[in-house]
Amino acid sequence: MENKRVIKEVGIAVGISVLVTILFLVITAVLMLKAGLGEDTVSKLMIAGYVLAPAVGGFLLGKKRKVNRFLWGLCVGGVYFLVYALLAVCMKDVPLGDIMWVAIPVCLGGMAGGMLS
Repeated sequence: MENKRVIKEVGIAVGISVLVTILFLVITAVLMLKAGLGEDTVSKLMIAGYVLAPAVGGFLLGKKRKVNRFLWGLCVGGVYFLVYALLAVCMKDVPLGDIMWVAIPVCLGGMAGGMLS
């Protein structure tokens, strides 16, 4: 019974992280359209989104779980990365080696969110 509750809480945290990512992408697209941002700026905004989205999920899950918050944040970051990697490989046919570099900021962002909770 406890396992189902934990899986549900992690799923909700990752879902919220995905919603934050979508919001961040929309804001970035509007800024690109209105302000004419360059490729370098957009790249930095995307990295910030990779860190911020799982941090929000890690923060929320850390608030619920109360114990080992940084590990729960890392768990959210790891699951978020797995979803990201699966979508990237299926949609763009990107080599998995190129995607592995995204795992570091995503997992660290989730862990930071858990520690801040």
